[in-house]
Amino acid sequence: MAFEISVFLENKINHLEKITGLLKSASINIRSLTLNSIMNGWGVLNLLVDQPEKAYQLLAESGHSVTMQELIALEMKDEAGGLDELLVKIARAGIHIESVYTRLIAENNMAILLLEVHDVLEAVRRLEINKVKILDDKVVYGK
Repeated sequence: MAFEISVFLENKINHLEKITGLLKSASINIRSLTLNSIMNGWGVLNLLVDQPEKAYQLLAESGHSVTMQELIALEMKDEAGGLDELLVKIARAGIHIESVYTRLIAENNMAILLLEVHDVLEAVRRLEINKVKILDDKVVYGK
């Protein structure tokens, strides 16, 4: 399974750069990210990195408010309608999506849908019953 690192940070000049600089110094590669403003100048940075445990520890030890949570990674067609086709399968499996984003792997011409769900184990069970392939870490992190 894939893991996402989330960092709570103030929306100020160079705060994002401080995070990326820390990760760079530890040779941690960012594979995908989203930055969402939540309220009153604060936001949440969600990171998919190639070494999530190491990134979590580094960011926590440097005083950042950080969490690590499991995601479900699914392969989707990198073509018009690919996302819709996969979302239909997810809906048929009865899975409610809390948060979602994508990652493209150019060298493999592959698109990945990353899902945050309330109950990962139940969602995985339902996806497997509906024959939706869940990707392993090596594919997701690009190792």
